[in-house]
Amino acid sequence: MFDFLTHNMLAVIWFFLWCVIWGVYFIVDSFSLGAGLLTPFIATDKVQKMQIQRAVGPFWGGNEVWLVLAAGGTFAAFPLVFSKMFTFLYLPMMLLLIGLIARGISVEYLHKDDNPQIQKAFMWGWFAGSLLVSLVLGVAFANFFKGLEIASGGVYNGTFIGLFSPYALIGGILFVLMSVTSGALWINVKTEGAIAAKAGSLAKKSTLIVLVLALVYLAYSFVGIEGFTTNYSATPALYLLPVLAVMATVLAVFFAKKEKGFQAFCSNLLAFLFAVQTGLASIYPYMLKSSVSPEYGIDIFEAASSHMTLSIMLGGALVFVPIVIIYQLWAYTLFKEKIKETEQVDY
Repeated sequence: MFDFLTHNMLAVIWFFLWCVIWGVYFIVDSFSLGAGLLTPFIATDKVQKMQIQRAVGPFWGGNEVWLVLAAGGTFAAFPLVFSKMFTFLYLPMMLLLIGLIARGISVEYLHKDDNPQIQKAFMWGWFAGSLLVSLVLGVAFANFFKGLEIASGGVYNGTFIGLFSPYALIGGILFVLMSVTSGALWINVKTEGAIAAKAGSLAKKSTLIVLVLALVYLAYSFVGIEGFTTNYSATPALYLLPVLAVMATVLAVFFAKKEKGFQAFCSNLLAFLFAVQTGLASIYPYMLKSSVSPEYGIDIFEAASSHMTLSIMLGGALVFVPIVIIYQLWAYTLFKEKIKETEQVDY
């Protein structure tokens, strides 16, 4: 299968797919993470909590499929990278897993019991899980773009505290705020009544904050991160990615001010996607970039699986990824109605 493709060509294809899958996960899961971050602060009663929960409940599980694809694709296509990630970043990966579990349990059980104390516990569990997931992923990917302290022989000299550099913190905060914005705009689009108005008002402010922070983050990336511009200098067309990220962020601000929630929501998702791809484009051909010296990093060619494995996986991806996309489009069509002000959860 795919014998006409060399091993290096398959490695490049899978790196491209890896970037796309992570980008899709970030945008599709951002609104459920944002909804969890916002619920304790904008939902004033049970009705509003149920509106937010119903706005994301039917979708978040399907969106997690993209995270499974991203993690599974890393494990199967680039097993060396997968093993090194869980060796170098064991504690952050555990925090991510805890956050995913807390978010999943909380969002599904929020409406299962009428006890106010139990509902409050699940509401804050949703918040804590969403914060952990969004912050850990933001900090982790900022470190991937900046480079980890990988020395000769693949030895990792970094520490957990060292992961929280100023650049990584800006990346983590930006990830959280973009998720908050996505959640606010989704709630504004999917719900009716007071909660929709509150979310729309919040989005007007958060889109502007995201624009400012995104400009700071991109400027820091291109000016303050060593080696970030190497691929951009070699292929100037890549500069289109940060340009599109800024344009989409500006459009999100514009549409939010005009109270065009759906257009603002889509613009914020595109800004998220292009911001992530801007960073991923900078690390090629490395998947784990070294901040010590480039040659100590782990590139896609040494990390890739065998030709047969990559070929079989590519064939499977060509079959099953469209099925996932069709299923998700069907789910969004099935639950397309706005969520009215009711305590009833009908799924």
